[in-house]
Amino acid sequence: MLFAIITYCFFKAKTRRGDFWSKYGPVILVMMSLPLIMADPLRHVLQDADLWKAPSSSEYRSDCHDETFRCLSALGVFFTVVFTYMGFAFLITGTMWNANLCDKLRQIRSEWQAIRAEHSGS
Repeated sequence: MLFAIITYCFFKAKTRRGDFWSKYGPVILVMMSLPLIMADPLRHVLQDADLWKAPSSSEYRSDCHDETFRCLSALGVFFTVVFTYMGFAFLITGTMWNANLCDKLRQIRSEWQAIRAEHSGS
């Protein structure tokens, strides 16, 4: 699905005007989100297949027996929290930028204000 969103953003970028970042910023953000979002599932797959066996690859600290947020190791915090949430933040920002959502919301607000002004004047 992310590849489809990246492809859509890329083709949409060709219709934009401006400098490189204005045109391709949404594509770059969505592309950066892909490896960040997929890092934790990939880590799980590598550990389940015994391809990543190092003791430091554990998501949880060895001295903690609960699988809770408090028991996450440094690697667990980075993969589970930092990478995943940063990836979703990039994805949301890139897709909202691609959809030109801020300008559309400004237009809705100005139209709403015009309707309210017209209604209060009657």
